[in-house]
Amino acid sequence: MKFASCRAANGGFLIDTFSKEYNKTVFEKSEFAGSEKAAELFKNFDYIDFVCSGREMLYYARNYPPVKHAYLKKIVAQDIESETPFKEDDLMIEVRNFQKGSSDMNVFAAAKDVIRKALLDFDDASREKIRSIVPEEILFFKSETPLKKAIFVNDDYSLMVFADGQIVRNGGLNELRSDMLAIFGGEDPQAELDSWLSVAGDLSEPGGLSDIEVRIRKTIISFFEKLFGFFTPFAGETGETAVFIGGILPEGAEKIVRDMDSSVFSDSQFIVYDFAAQLEMISESVDNDSTVNFATGDFAYKGGFAFLKKRAIIAFALYIAAILMLIVGMEMRIKYLDERIAAGEERTKTLMKEVIGKEMPSLRQALSIMDKSIKGEASMADKKSVYPYSALYIMEIIFPYFTFENSTIEVSEISIKEEGKIRVVGTSSTLDDINKFTELLEQDPLIDEINRGQINTRGDKSSFNISFNYAGPKKEDPKAKKSKKKGKENNDQER
Repeated sequence: MKFASCRAANGGFLIDTFSKEYNKTVFEKSEFAGSEKAAELFKNFDYIDFVCSGREMLYYARNYPPVKHAYLKKIVAQDIESETPFKEDDLMIEVRNFQKGSSDMNVFAAAKDVIRKALLDFDDASREKIRSIVPEEILFFKSETPLKKAIFVNDDYSLMVFADGQIVRNGGLNELRSDMLAIFGGEDPQAELDSWLSVAGDLSEPGGLSDIEVRIRKTIISFFEKLFGFFTPFAGETGETAVFIGGILPEGAEKIVRDMDSSVFSDSQFIVYDFAAQLEMISESVDNDSTVNFATGDFAYKGGFAFLKKRAIIAFALYIAAILMLIVGMEMRIKYLDERIAAGEERTKTLMKEVIGKEMPSLRQALSIMDKSIKGEASMADKKSVYPYSALYIMEIIFPYFTFENSTIEVSEISIKEEGKIRVVGTSSTLDDINKFTELLEQDPLIDEINRGQINTRGDKSSFNISFNYAGPKKEDPKAKKSKKKGKENNDQER
C-alpha cells in the first residue's frame, strides 16, 4: 500500500511518498511535482493526506466550559459568529486540546469555500483519495521539542504561530526567489537559476564558495533577517522557536537559518523543519488520530469505501490463511499424538509381557495375576524366580495388630527384608498397648521369632523396636507334587 502527504506550492505540489505494510510505515522519497505530473503520481496512491494553507485559517485558544464536544462546538460557533462576519453553516470547525496541563481549547476554523478552492488543484480521481485535510498550524504542537512560537514560511505568506493564536504576513518564499533571479542577468534568469540549483553545492559554509554562491547565500540571509525583523515586535518572551520552510531552497539553506541570530525569539538556535519533515509529521499525526481533520461533512473521505474494501479483501485472505494453518497444525498435532499413543501401547505390551506373561491379558486374567502377586503366589513370566510376598500384603496383615480400638501406638517405620524379616519401630503412650500389639502378633500362626527388643520410656512416651518373621502363604514344592502323584499311581497298580 502506498500513500502520500502533500501540500500545494508554487503551482504544483510538494509530495512525500510512503509505503505501508500492516502498521509499519516507510518513507520513500520527497519531491516537487507540477500539476500534471502530480496527477499521474496520485493515481498510484491508495489515499492522500493534504496540508491546507494557514493564511486563511482562523486559529486561537480560549478557555471554555467542560461540556460535551457537540455543545462545545456550538459555543465556539456562537463566538465566531459574534466576532467575525462568518456564519456557522459556512465554516468547518474543529476544537481540540493540544496543550498538556492547560484547560484552554484550541479552535481551528476555515471557510468551506476556501477548502473547496484549495481542492480544485486536484483532479476528480485524486480528490476522492483525500483522507485528511489538515491545517498547517497543527505542526506547532507536533514538534519533538515543546515550542513557544513557530514561524511558517510559504510561497506567498508567512505565519507566526503561538499557543493561543497567530499573526499573518503577506510575502514569503516567492520574494526570495525574485531576489535570487535578480542575480542572474541572462535572457532567461529562471532557466539559469534552475540550472544553477541542479548543480549547486552546500551554501552553509562561506569558505570556498563561488561569486554566485556567495551572493545567493547573502540573499538568503537578507531575506530571513527581513522576515524575522517583521515578527520581532510580536516575539514576546523568549522560548523555543521553530522555523517551518514550505518550499525547496538551495542545499544548506536550512543550516544557514539554524545558525542565524535567534536571541530575540529563543535562548537557543532555531529548530528548522524542511517540507519533507513537515509532511511526514502530518501523516504520522493522522495515523495516530492526534490531529485536526477537515475531511468530514462536505469534504468526507470518498475513497474510504474502496480503501476499506481492499482492506477487507486482505483481511479475508489472511483469515483463510490462518484457518488453513490451524487445520495443518491440528493435523500435525493429531499425528504426533497418534505416534505417542502407539509408542505408549508398545511399551505397555512389552511391560505386560514381562510382568504378567501376556501382551494383552483380559481383565479377569490381569486381576487374578495381580492378586496372586500381592500374596506372593505368582511366578515371573520367565519362570526363573518366584515373587515374594508383597509389602502391600504384609502391611494389610499386620496393620490391624497395632490399630486396634483406643490404640496409642504411632508407627514411624516398617522395614521388610528378604526371608520375611520384618521390623516395626514406633512409640506408644502406654506399655499395655505395646504388650497387646505383641500378643496379637503371637496369635498369628504365620508369625514367629518375635523379638520385642528394648523398650525405652521418656516422659509419657515409650519407644519400641519389634522384629519378627512372616512366613507368608505356603507354596507346594513342584517336586513334592510329582513324588506324591507317582506314589499314588504305584498304590493304584498294587491294588
